[in-house]
Amino acid sequence: MACEVLMGWPRSPATVRWPALLEHSMWPLFRIALRNVARNRRRTLITLAALLVGVGAAVLTRAMMNGLQRAMVTNITASATGALQVHRAGYLDNVLSTPLTMDFAIDEAFLARVRAVEGVKAVSPRIQFAGSLNANDESLFLAATAMDPTAESTVCPSRASTFVPGSRFDSTDGVLLGEAVANALGTQQGSEAVFLAPDRDGTLNGELVHVTGATRSVMPGEPKAAVVPLALAQRLLRMEGRATELAVAVHQLEEAPQVAARLREALGPEYEVHTWDDIFVQVKESQARNDASMGLIAAVFLVLMLLGVANTMLMSALERTREIGTMMAVGLRRGKVMGLFVAEAVVLGALGSTVGALLGAGLSAWLNHRGIIFNAPTISVPFDIRPYVDVGYLVRIVLLATAGAAVFSLYPAWRASRLRPIEALAGR
Repeated sequence: MACEVLMGWPRSPATVRWPALLEHSMWPLFRIALRNVARNRRRTLITLAALLVGVGAAVLTRAMMNGLQRAMVTNITASATGALQVHRAGYLDNVLSTPLTMDFAIDEAFLARVRAVEGVKAVSPRIQFAGSLNANDESLFLAATAMDPTAESTVCPSRASTFVPGSRFDSTDGVLLGEAVANALGTQQGSEAVFLAPDRDGTLNGELVHVTGATRSVMPGEPKAAVVPLALAQRLLRMEGRATELAVAVHQLEEAPQVAARLREALGPEYEVHTWDDIFVQVKESQARNDASMGLIAAVFLVLMLLGVANTMLMSALERTREIGTMMAVGLRRGKVMGLFVAEAVVLGALGSTVGALLGAGLSAWLNHRGIIFNAPTISVPFDIRPYVDVGYLVRIVLLATAGAAVFSLYPAWRASRLRPIEALAGR
């Protein structure tokens, strides 16, 4: 039957069109390939298991990395930067000097203009400035962020998760110190300190403040920092009614670039609008490196799996020498023999990778539902990882595994097609 179908020899009037079909279709080859794959079940199951494990592991690894990256972005935007930030034009180029002269009025009219932009959820004015804190006969230079506690909770709802338990951020003269600052100065909750900072004219001013708690880092390598109430900073810096930064929350984080474009149009050239990844460039670079690493890991998995497919096809060719000789003796062309072995590899690749991809996606969905709490050694705020994988990635890896199986089967298929009919029939 295999030879008849492959060669197009008619057995009945119903099959007289097989030769024409063979000229335009590969289906007869795949039909025989399916039968051949099902013949040696043990070898087929071993090969399928290797493909299943390899593709499933690649999918799960990709899902875990997706979840980690999303958790990192969520931590940053929900507890530190906000999805977008608005500054005076040129501010970000001079951000290291915390230029107070590049400020703007935060009256209700301006805030209403920002809130009216489609996609904007909430806004929070801030002042970024540098100063020194004096306590217990010690002095330490630090970077400070001033914000309104109520407004900040709407833009960065996870900001409170960065506070050490027991900390308060609601008084007009209370400051939260970074853990490194608090340890260096030896301050505790309730300690008094003097905050010194130059205002926008360069005049040094001071305020008596109370330490009401401590904050933890969101990203590794953050500078010595403090969080202060916006009203206190405005008094200290003589900037009543003004700010240097406006943090913006959006309804959908994925739409941040589109909302940023609308904000730029609404505010004009006096202001610049940046997304979170413009501000935390290192996170964007880290994601690019992770994507490259995941691609390399997936490639290693695929190569190992496909070597197994190639080995299976080579063993199949050696075991089926007489069968190949019989097909060639009755007139089957070498190209059809080679195509048959490639078709068998494609069937194995498609079945194994599809089941593996579905298994990996199912396990990812289960982990997404449960969640994974990850405590990074250099970051105090834990990540809530929810693994996920998109359908596009599943389709790509199945197609890649199937195509790879076809490529890796070319040598065994070529070996099979090079057999001489007489020697093959003799089992040599």
